[in-house]
Order: sequence, then structure tokens, then C-alpha cells
Amino acid sequence: MADLHADDGYLDWYQFEHDPFLGRGPSFKFFAAKRRPVLVELHHLARYSKLMLVVTGPEGSGKTVLRQALVASSKEPIKSIVVAASVNADAASMLQQVNAALGLHDSDIAGVLRHIEQLIMTGQEVHVIVDNAERLEQSALLFLQRIAQGVNDVSARVFVFSDSSICPLLEKVADNADLHHVIALEPWDEDEVVEYLEQRLVAAGQALDVFTEQQLSDIYTQSEGWPGQVNHVAKAILLEQINSNGSKQKVVNNLPYKHLALLAVLAIALAVVWLMQSSEPADSSTELAASVVSEQASQLPEGDTISEVGTTKVELPLVLNSEPVVRAPLAQAVNTEDENSHLVADEPVPDVAMIPAARPVDSVPVPISSPPVEVIKETVVQPVALAEKKPAAPAAVAPPVAKPVAVKKPVATAVKKPVATGLIGTSGHQQWYKQQAAARYTLQVLGTRTEATAQAFIKQNTAQFHYFRKEHQGQALFVVTYGSFADRAAAQAAINSLPEKVRNDKPWPRTMLSIQQELR
Repeated sequence: MADLHADDGYLDWYQFEHDPFLGRGPSFKFFAAKRRPVLVELHHLARYSKLMLVVTGPEGSGKTVLRQALVASSKEPIKSIVVAASVNADAASMLQQVNAALGLHDSDIAGVLRHIEQLIMTGQEVHVIVDNAERLEQSALLFLQRIAQGVNDVSARVFVFSDSSICPLLEKVADNADLHHVIALEPWDEDEVVEYLEQRLVAAGQALDVFTEQQLSDIYTQSEGWPGQVNHVAKAILLEQINSNGSKQKVVNNLPYKHLALLAVLAIALAVVWLMQSSEPADSSTELAASVVSEQASQLPEGDTISEVGTTKVELPLVLNSEPVVRAPLAQAVNTEDENSHLVADEPVPDVAMIPAARPVDSVPVPISSPPVEVIKETVVQPVALAEKKPAAPAAVAPPVAKPVAVKKPVATAVKKPVATGLIGTSGHQQWYKQQAAARYTLQVLGTRTEATAQAFIKQNTAQFHYFRKEHQGQALFVVTYGSFADRAAAQAAINSLPEKVRNDKPWPRTMLSIQQELR
């Protein structure tokens, strides 16, 4: 209970609707930076290959969140078997869990594959997803590899989430054969960490200004860009701020607003009484103060009481009923394989989960005939201005007419100025990116706020460099990319052919699909 009260105090102090840095708390939304391309690649490989797909990263790198997004974003009819590996799990325990999920009784590998074949004939695939796979023994990995290869076209799709310690054991199990594909998660850069913090805070009902610039820099430095560490460091800084400000300030800030308002009313009432004492008898002053206080007390909700008020002393209740903390809904994730974005419901029971296709709710279609923002704002402002000039004409409410030029020009100017800020520049080689296949890869080498910098960079290098414009934190960002590659490995290999100055900026591969989505 002590921990619960401490947590409630932390939420009240910052006016959070829920803890923004809870691992996968309410209103959690999948953060796509450096994770969206991995999710798309997993869906693609699961569709066209029989390789055992392995995602590696240290603790707190977001493997479990990515696993949840993978399960929840699958569109096809899929039977997902989610296994949280226990310590020293062997082949027998893995086979037992798969049998239980498929509704079989003590079947061997051949029996499991026969059942999978029956499901495939009905149009349903089987995905076996293993979290914390670094705990598996060699025999368990052999079992997973066996059902991933299957017989003829009958096999399960196997996804393994682990730290990098599993790689030597996988090489030993595969015996130099190409039976698995490893994808290593990458940490976020400083801008991505700040965007992630902002997303978490906004979901909890606050803004990024909870942190100072120095604190944001410290969070990135201490966490090294790994999301789990970002959550831990950010919450530690907020709790440290509470302790440093002292308990007295905390008590004042935690008083409900209704009690603070009552204190203000009482102070005003006492001031009126004191001023009137010089011209009126003390009895009338007392009656006036008592009437003001009793009127305010009558408006309080049940349970809030005020003791008898004299001319100089007012007492409030010492025990204040704290209001319950509102907890937001379950976790959400974004499916990013195809062009549409989806919110994904929280994952069911972790042993066996069958996830239906998520309906898109993030993107709401906007009618093409809708007027631009400037026109809408003009039609709202103009009738108000006319109403101020002629208050005695309530009956004649006509639709706004854009006749008076003198009224429209200043309104349009006031609207257009903030919209245009930071968004100057052309769209770059937008058409070139749209012509590329969504599954292809490119290397992102540079991001700059100035279009001239991007153009100068391209002129100094080979013709394989292109750039596009996107909006980042309300301003235009011009992103320079290099080449178009068939897969991630080819893009990664091409980094070595770049000039040393470009390599020092740490270019990284990304899919054309992610760029095409940003352009839309």
C-alpha cells in the first residue's frame, strides 16, 4: 500500500492521468522510430521464407513491445502461439506448450506438423513466437528449427526474441546452414528519445516542458537511447525533483482546487469584515462574514465541511479526501507493414493468442471537398466581427460572405504567417521515392533544416543521392538518402563504399515504404 500511495502522490504532483513511464501502461502507443522497418521486415520474411527469424537486443531495447506489435498487427487468419521461455527450457517443454496451444495430446513433431497442415488447408497459418529465448537449451532451438523447416510446404513461422548471447548457439544448431535470419535492434538517437518522451507525456496529459533541456540531454546520455532505460531514467529524474522541492510545497500543491478556492473566498471575506469594522458595529461585520462563508459552504459537495467562523479564526478539515487516479485504457500499437496505419489492441493471454485483424482508427479520412484551414478560420472570424459592430441584429444570421476586402485581408494574413513558419522549400525528389518498390531499402545519410544544405551535399557527391522534405516538430526537415537496394543486407554493405566523411555520420538503412508513408 505504501508504494501505491507514493505512486499516487507522484501522479498528483505532475497532474498525470497515469504513469507515463510505465513499461507498457495505459494508452501506450507503439513508437515507430527504428522499430517500424524491423516490424515490416518480419512480416515480409514470414510471408516468403522458412527461416527462423531472430530479433536481438539488450534488456530494455523494446523486444517485448515489438513482439506484441508483431502479434497484434498480423492481418491474415493466424494462430499465434506466444511462449515466454523459462530458465533451461528444453525441447520436451517446448513441444508440450505447442501441443497445449493447438489442442493436441502428447503429439510428437510429426503430429504437430500434420495438425499444422490441416490448419493451412483451412487458410490459417501458425506462428510460434518465443520471448526471452536466451533461456532456451540447445534441444529447444533444434525443435523450433525443425518446425520452422517443416515438410514440403507445411511448416510454422517461428519468431525468436533474445539478447545477442543466443547467436553462437544458433550457429551451432544450424551447423553452417542458412536456417535463420538475425535482426539486431538499434538504439534511438537524441531527437528520437525526445520525441518518445513527448509522446509518452502527451498520452498522460502533460507536455514536454516537464523536463528542462539539460534534463532531456541527461536522459539520452544515461539511457544510451534504449527505451527501457529512457523510462527508468526519466521517472527517476521526476521523483528526484519532488524530493528536492520539499514536503511543504508538495502539501500545498496537492490541495484540491476547491479547497484553495475556498481559502481565497475566506480571505476576501475576512478582509471585508476588517475594513467595515471602522464604520459599522462588530455584530454586523460578523454577520456579513458568516453569511459569505455559509453561502460558499452550501456550494461545496457532500463531505466537505467548514467549522464555525468567528471574526478572526477559520478552521479547515485536516484530512482531505484524495480523488481517485484515473487509469487510461490498455496498450496500443501501430501496424506498419502496409500503407494503412492501425491501432492494435492489447495482446491476449500470453500462452495462446489468436489475434484478429485490427481495424484502422488512427487515420480518419478527410473529405476532398473540405475547404483549407485559412478559409474555415475566415468564415468563423468574420461573423464575430460583424456581431460586435451591430449587437442589435440577432435575427439576421446569414452565412459569411467574402465581400469586404478590408475584413478578409488582415484575417488571412494572421492565419497564413504561423502556418508557413518552418515549412518553406520544395518537396525534393518526391516522385523518385514514390516510384521505388516499397520493400526496397535506402541509406539515410543526412537530415538538415535547410534545403540549400541538402542540395549542396548532393552536388558534392554521386548521382545516387536524393532528398525529400518532411515535417518534424512543426518545421521542415530535408532528409538526404543514398541508393536503392534490394534488401537490408545490401544496404548495410553499401555503407562501406561511401566516403569516410559520410560514414562518420553513421548512415542507417530504412525501407522505401517508411519514406513513402512520411511523404503521404
